[in-house]
Amino acid sequence: MKAESAMKLKIAIAGLGAAGRKIHLPAYGRLPDLEVLGGFDPSARKGDFPFPLFSSAGELLERTRPDLFAIATPPDSHYELIRLGLSHGCHVLCEKPFTTTLEEATEVVLLSRSSRRWVVVNNQFRFMNVHRAAKERIGTPEFGELLFLDAQQTFFTSPETEAGWRGRDTRRACKEFGIHVLDLCRFFFDEDPVAVTARMPKGRHPEGPDYLNLIQLEFSQDRVASIVLDRLSRGRNRYLDLRLDGSAGSVETHLGGGVELCAGIRGGTRRPFLSFEVYPGGWARLYQGERLRSLATDPLDLFVHATQRLLQAFLEALARGTTPPCHAEDNRRTLALMLAAYESAESRQTVEMSY
Repeated sequence: MKAESAMKLKIAIAGLGAAGRKIHLPAYGRLPDLEVLGGFDPSARKGDFPFPLFSSAGELLERTRPDLFAIATPPDSHYELIRLGLSHGCHVLCEKPFTTTLEEATEVVLLSRSSRRWVVVNNQFRFMNVHRAAKERIGTPEFGELLFLDAQQTFFTSPETEAGWRGRDTRRACKEFGIHVLDLCRFFFDEDPVAVTARMPKGRHPEGPDYLNLIQLEFSQDRVASIVLDRLSRGRNRYLDLRLDGSAGSVETHLGGGVELCAGIRGGTRRPFLSFEVYPGGWARLYQGERLRSLATDPLDLFVHATQRLLQAFLEALARGTTPPCHAEDNRRTLALMLAAYESAESRQTVEMSY
């Protein structure tokens, strides 16, 4: 696709809810080569933003003529908004899932190619420091080959977390959050799973949302990823904990801030230890037996930070005329995994992937 000039690019945004206000706009503000021209959200109030608001996404694009169109609206609106952005000559940055069906995703990919404009999905978890550090260890002598991945989330739901479209969608945990974990599995294994097996028990609420996801992904050479998303728990939150087991070592990552002072005696060696660590947004550690080494931490605003890095990579790809990360054609494969997990849970059978 055609390279963009090095001059300042202009962006417009549809969707000024929590994701737009707390993640997108702060990320844009950290990029000196990006200027926000305007926004659209039927719930937004004039005067709350330092840019003009418009009565529709169409008016926004017609009046501002941006280079990039950001979409931070509920998923059911993504497909039509992406089409609108492409028809106005914009590159598109869209929240996940970028469509709700594979047919829509395929059409978006074809429209992106024909319009010579990129559609990029905000898979910002790939750009968090802790996940980048984990990825960099795969294949090194200290870690070896990635053999197994374990992902765990325990999320305490409340009326606040279930407000809006999220609480109304019967496809809840895997669609809204699990798609990030599925994308990370593809990122770490650097290939697509060959099969998906999922259970999503709903107990006494068979028509309700999938608050419990038990998902297994099978990769080549008999390698496996196991994912547990537990929103039934009334215990403490674990936003996302990963363990990557390699042939020579193991990497663990944790999202969530804290200050940790540890003292004790290590098993096996019986040697005393004392450690102190501050991790505002999360940590990554390399383990070899009882020995550990800190690899990375993330800032408190890790979602803003990661979105900024993804968007910076997008802008650099536009300037160079190269392929940006997390583009629609790649993300269609993650969407296929998410939909296959629901298919497997509903049929209670393993789904062989064909993409």
